[in-house]
Amino acid sequence: MRLPIASLFGVLALLFAHAALAAPGDKEANQGINAAKGGRCTRAIPLLESAESQRHRPSSAVPLADCYVKQGDMLRASEIYHTVASEKKQPGYNARDVAAITSAKKKATQLDGRIPTLVVAPVEPYEGLVVEIDGAAIRDPSRPQRFDPGKRLVIVARADGYEVFTQKISLKEKQRRVIKLRLKPKASATNLPPKPAAPKPPEKKPPKPAATKPPEKKPPKPVATKPPEKKPPKPVATKPPEKEPPKPVATKPPEKKPPKPVATKPAEGKPRVAASPEEKAKPPVEMPEPTPPDVRKQRNVWLGAGFRGFFIPQVLFELFGDGGRHALFPGGDVSLSKRLGRFDLVFSVAYARFRLHETPFKPKGHPDTDYEIIESDLQALQADVRLVWNIPLDRDELFAFRVGAGLGVGWMFMGELYRTQAYPGDAVPGDQSSFAPGDPYRYVKCRGPNNPAGSFRYCNQLDYDANHYPGYVEPSWFTRPKGRPQGLKPVVYPWLLFPEIGLAFRPWDRVAFDLRVGASVTGPLGALGIRFAL
Repeated sequence: MRLPIASLFGVLALLFAHAALAAPGDKEANQGINAAKGGRCTRAIPLLESAESQRHRPSSAVPLADCYVKQGDMLRASEIYHTVASEKKQPGYNARDVAAITSAKKKATQLDGRIPTLVVAPVEPYEGLVVEIDGAAIRDPSRPQRFDPGKRLVIVARADGYEVFTQKISLKEKQRRVIKLRLKPKASATNLPPKPAAPKPPEKKPPKPAATKPPEKKPPKPVATKPPEKKPPKPVATKPPEKEPPKPVATKPPEKKPPKPVATKPAEGKPRVAASPEEKAKPPVEMPEPTPPDVRKQRNVWLGAGFRGFFIPQVLFELFGDGGRHALFPGGDVSLSKRLGRFDLVFSVAYARFRLHETPFKPKGHPDTDYEIIESDLQALQADVRLVWNIPLDRDELFAFRVGAGLGVGWMFMGELYRTQAYPGDAVPGDQSSFAPGDPYRYVKCRGPNNPAGSFRYCNQLDYDANHYPGYVEPSWFTRPKGRPQGLKPVVYPWLLFPEIGLAFRPWDRVAFDLRVGASVTGPLGALGIRFAL
């Protein structure tokens, strides 16, 4: 017992020794690097940022930049790549740091080709021109400016005597866009005198002299006084022509009707022409928005429960003797696990019922007369600690392959182990010759010494098991009856699990299912459980 307990404390000491000797930020760096390798950047970024704030290492800075790229923050990633690429090997840098510096140079070049650029080129010189992009003034807008792809940009341009220009755009990856800036003069500007000529249209009012034409017809009235009075009626007859001018006036309204549809047609046409370039630019604005996938958050603490049982095939009995049978010992466990990078440290308490029905068994090499019927109704509690390595099969850890091992201790807190001498069940009481070896699975319990009659070679009182008759209870292995071998019933026993292989299925963010198998000192283990994130 001392060796297993010492081994348990030794393993725990090894687990925490590295953490005690690690430099500031190394713990967060290791956890962040493992999370980044598994594609879990949402968890990796805060860990790596914390590690970099405590202690800069190229081996943690490059994975941080890799995650920035996946999140679409290419400018920040480019800055880190170029900074690391310009570094030289420093005292204390290990092989991973040197490899990170080499890879940063290649990644910086590749990323620069992916970052889009924008140029704002004025079509003519504007006095006092100021160009702002997202509220930041650009000193030389004619030079390419780099921006993250998919980010909505607001361009504002101002110049003396011109209206403010505003435009919203979004750049795609690798895009090289040029915007030709054309500003509109202000209507109230004093340096534009030609515009006051626009009020001249009131001069069109002179067409009203058409109304003066009737006065020209009034002078003929005095002329009509010279001839006889009969002539005036004639001009009266000429008055109806005055009604004719209104007819063209009546035709004018239809002329006004066509202008209305005509006015609407150009109105429809103008926005189409003016908006067509913008409409081509708008689709890219909407396209990048759904592209960044949501990375599921990694949970650090889990509470689990489930079935755990041990299956002992008959072949294991045959390794130590003859007889035996297949046996399944069911149970359950409750566990609490803590995530350490790509490993889980699992503490669990389990219950198992080692119930064995009547089974013939004798030690290997012993004669047939030493067969006994063994039974058990033992019940045990186990406490163990396991270290499990998670190997994600996809970026969100929907499925993960798990490999691990465990140490623990068990306690048989209830039940007994029964042993009873047995004889061939086909024998005829009183006929000594019928008590011959046969099928041990047809053997029955002896009722006492030489009971039934003729069974003295099987139901004897001379061997070490002479008193193994109905009701005999095997003592524990801490007990050594006087003149008898040490008992075989376990009370406190070491428990070892190696290896453990399993598959984890995480259909929801806070729920996961585990299927695992392994080899333990109490037999092959199989378990099916469920975990909930805390």
